[in-house]
Amino acid sequence: MPPRLLVSVTGLAPGAPLAAAVALCDDLDGRRVPLTLLAGPRPHPEVAAFAAARRRAGDSVLLHGFRSVHDEPRPYRRLPVLEARLRLAGAARSAEALGLGVDGFAAPGWAVSPGTRRALAEAGLDLVLDDAGVHRLDAAGVPTTAVVSPVGGPAGAGARRRLVRRPAEVPALRHLTVDVTGATDALLRAVDVALAAGELPAAAGDLVGRRRARRTADGGLDPELWSTTA
Repeated sequence: MPPRLLVSVTGLAPGAPLAAAVALCDDLDGRRVPLTLLAGPRPHPEVAAFAAARRRAGDSVLLHGFRSVHDEPRPYRRLPVLEARLRLAGAARSAEALGLGVDGFAAPGWAVSPGTRRALAEAGLDLVLDDAGVHRLDAAGVPTTAVVSPVGGPAGAGARRRLVRRPAEVPALRHLTVDVTGATDALLRAVDVALAAGELPAAAGDLVGRRRARRTADGGLDPELWSTTA
């Protein structure tokens, strides 16, 4: 299978950053490259409306952390399950109030603790993007399906890199990420290089299959979480 291409964007905010995000989407739409939008837990209503519209158009939206970056005393790579559950509950309420459905989670800093993964899986939010790639979690929070790759910037420089042993049956993935107020021109050049090399673009939600259905209180299956837009 040809290598896959994942493009994610951070820094979404009203005003100039949102205008830059719209322009980037237009450029990538012309190349038929979907985006993976990393939206903060309390996005501005304009950002939430934009992300919801892009999600309906086929992009993925991932929850980028549980709290404001100014209110994160403990790194996600060390977050225990009880604290992760409490933070996730607050983020869920915020997302629901804004009508923003999300497809998964990406931690600021790209590292996710086992406790955080377990809390996400318990809530049915079982798609995780981290410094090793894209993962689908089982009911206990253990990654079961993965497309692995280190994170790269617009010019291909690694933001965080570690050695990943890739099974032969798992396709390679190039993950390019950029702050929307940063080097978007360099990102587009890197995307063009990847497309010319035959890499196949995909959003995070398309890489590891459908999400695991969540059990509801009455014993039924609820295939969506927090989503009033899906």
